[in-house]
Amino acid sequence: MIKDLRLHGSLGPADFFAFVSGADIFNTYFYEEEPGRIRFFARGNELSISDTGVSYRGTGGSFCSYMFGVEKPLKDLEKEDVLNRLIMFGAVMDDQEKVVFTNDTEGSETFYRLFLQGHAVANYFFLVASEADRDYKKRQKQVLKSVGKFLKRTDLVSLNRDTELLEAFCAELREKRSMVFIFKLINRANKEYYDAYRDFYARSKTLSPQEALHLAEIVERNNIDQYQQERMKINIMYLHPDNKLVVDEYRDILIQGLADDTLQESEHARLNRLRTLSIRNNIPVVLFDTLDDLLLKGKKVMEIEEHEYLRVARAILENLFFKDMALKRHIIKEDIVRLIKAKHVAYAQNDRGFEQILLDIGKACDEFSREHDDFSVFEEFSSIITYFDRYDNVQALLSQLSFMKNIEFREEALRSLVGNKKEFDGLESGLFRALFIRDLLDNKYITAYGRLKLKLVVKGVENILNGEASYRDVISELTALAAEEKLYFELHAALKERMRSFFPGLELKEVRDQIRQDIARELTEKGFPAKIPVKLFEKVFLDLRKESVYLNQILPKVIQARDAELREDFLQNSGLDRFYLESLEQEYIEEKGLDLSLLESIRAGVS
Repeated sequence: MIKDLRLHGSLGPADFFAFVSGADIFNTYFYEEEPGRIRFFARGNELSISDTGVSYRGTGGSFCSYMFGVEKPLKDLEKEDVLNRLIMFGAVMDDQEKVVFTNDTEGSETFYRLFLQGHAVANYFFLVASEADRDYKKRQKQVLKSVGKFLKRTDLVSLNRDTELLEAFCAELREKRSMVFIFKLINRANKEYYDAYRDFYARSKTLSPQEALHLAEIVERNNIDQYQQERMKINIMYLHPDNKLVVDEYRDILIQGLADDTLQESEHARLNRLRTLSIRNNIPVVLFDTLDDLLLKGKKVMEIEEHEYLRVARAILENLFFKDMALKRHIIKEDIVRLIKAKHVAYAQNDRGFEQILLDIGKACDEFSREHDDFSVFEEFSSIITYFDRYDNVQALLSQLSFMKNIEFREEALRSLVGNKKEFDGLESGLFRALFIRDLLDNKYITAYGRLKLKLVVKGVENILNGEASYRDVISELTALAAEEKLYFELHAALKERMRSFFPGLELKEVRDQIRQDIARELTEKGFPAKIPVKLFEKVFLDLRKESVYLNQILPKVIQARDAELREDFLQNSGLDRFYLESLEQEYIEEKGLDLSLLESIRAGVS
């Protein structure tokens, strides 16, 4: 049983298809041809197609798929499921974007304007012919109420499923005694260009030289203007599944903050993150710029002032709150490294901003989990936090080792370092050294023994990973070095006391040997070895001589001349611990009754 009819023809630059269904389609003469023109009509409604365009009158309208980047009413922008542009004959939009109907349903459109203002390739018209078509204003409202929502939301238009479109239209209209016409107009030239570009772009999201030449030939042969080319390119790029996912998220964030001059920090972060993902996924930046131009309309959105490393961190973590699950999975190793480096910069600058971001994200995760009864976001955030916990653990262990005396470094701490080095270097080669070792070795307050212990541990960790040493071997070496450190400071205190009385005699090796033996006897009572290594004793003696030279010769000159460079030269080249020397400077200033601000200005390099 025949349910509908279809006619196909060509006029001017367009191919047309007419689909007809409903009452009396066999008993009503509904079209006529004449040179350069075809007219479809029924019960006072008609649509004519000529070589140059379309004219119409009666009950009906036009619709097409929205192309990316075209102007849309705000109501359509806010609704993700609105896919198509719908215009009713005789209807206009007032200043409040409300549809106002009139009885003037007659009009015309040139092909040029139709494919320029509507879709570049395919546009539709429809007529609804019935016995009740006397009051067009009332009738248009009725038809819009019946089929408007369907026409604006159906994906049958973009999928080119025209027979199903006609059937669904009639089902939504629910008027068995009416005749329905749907007309599809296709711009042949634009379609050739659109199909070719779409096929080329789908392969690799780029064009080969041969493909570019093929497109240029289509443009030249069909005289397609530049604006139409760009419209079609942008629409094809947007519709690519990889691109659409990211761009739709970007659009939704812009719409959400459209009413404000300042987007929230989280919204800014997500926009920045999406632009970053676009670079990674070879998504043309023009898609984002088009949305900015379309939605912001030249208005500059004020951005919250924030350090770049914090902005990067916030953008990555906001990835967790994208609506599409596929986007949430875009936090990759490279992003984890960026987050860890951002935390490292914050740590080095004593900036609490990074921790505040973590608090903000943690709170947002908690709220999201409660509202949606979905704890996956919180679990993903917790897996990222694990890296920050590792960072804090390593930083604490190595800082204690580098700056504190008498620290007992156990095997479990060494195992923790080995495991953490694997994790960090697994993210990026050399990351462990870049984060923890380099800055510590460059820190001017690291102690001499702290530097030795740090280097020993770093080398030991590498040897363990390479199978060249055991945990016991490294701990044994570290324990011996820690014992030497403890002996050094005991020896330093004892020899310093004696130097006040025996300084001239200490020039003689015999005197120093005797004092070394005396101190050794004293220290054995504290549990130290019976013998003090000569080399260690001589080092302590030399360090004390350096202290004396600094306090009695160099520091007075530094203070008198306000010579910060002379002071810094000594501190850098003496091999003495800076923090210890600064405590001696403090004592000197207090003993001499000098102004403490004088020393502070010299330390700051102010002359």
